[in-house]
Amino acid sequence: MDKICNVSVSLPSAPDLILDLLVADGGTLSSHALCRAGALLGIGETTMRVGLTRLAAEGKIARGERGNYRLEREGPALSRAVDGWLHKQAQAVGWRGDWLAVHDAGVARADKTAWRRHGLALSLRGFEPLRPGLQIRPDNLAGGLEAERRKLKELGLSPGAPVFRLADLDEAAQASARRLWDVRALAAQCRRLQAGLERSEQRLRTRPLETAVRESLLLGRAVIAHLIRDPLLPAELMPPEPRAELLAVTRRYQDTARQLWRQWLALPVA
Repeated sequence: MDKICNVSVSLPSAPDLILDLLVADGGTLSSHALCRAGALLGIGETTMRVGLTRLAAEGKIARGERGNYRLEREGPALSRAVDGWLHKQAQAVGWRGDWLAVHDAGVARADKTAWRRHGLALSLRGFEPLRPGLQIRPDNLAGGLEAERRKLKELGLSPGAPVFRLADLDEAAQASARRLWDVRALAAQCRRLQAGLERSEQRLRTRPLETAVRESLLLGRAVIAHLIRDPLLPAELMPPEPRAELLAVTRRYQDTARQLWRQWLALPVA
């Protein structure tokens, strides 16, 4: 784990890097460009090409003409969740104090892969345990219960875990539910990431192009990973400003990073 502008960053795997680049670019990229990016981060060409083959076989990316690749936006739900970070804020609606709940006490843990997917689905949708076997989140997402059932199922929630609306909690349970998320830590992380982006913005233009591209790739993916997992809590639980301000800076940073990336790709290979 390294640090860039006081933000912890980690080197991605080949599949993760490919998805990150296709999401950030928004269009198509050649296998040559993707392999160059891999080399920039120490990932060999063979490993990158194996990653491309695997992602295409899983339906997460599509291969076009002349070895170009694009994100498969009708593919697996996890890929769509990654792709949708920029517009995630639009999912939030007003909150009336009710909760969405998942009861998974009876879900078998023997299949570790399925259990891991189940946990990832809950994490990506912002659920936290109110009691052992009872995961909840505020009912403040567009589409309500039916939409949440569908999204959780697509992301890998166990079919043995019912999803339902939870209302009329007593005062003690309601108070416990509202404390499940460490909103101070979430807000502090938003501010820390925003400060890191702003420091990086100031120095990207003065650094060697290859160094700037590498920094923007690693820092950008760290920030987007946070935004993807943001639980989108209602204003009654967490002030919206830290998340909104981080999102605005991230959009601006991604525009700069995309320009640097395209400048670097246009350079002849040494």
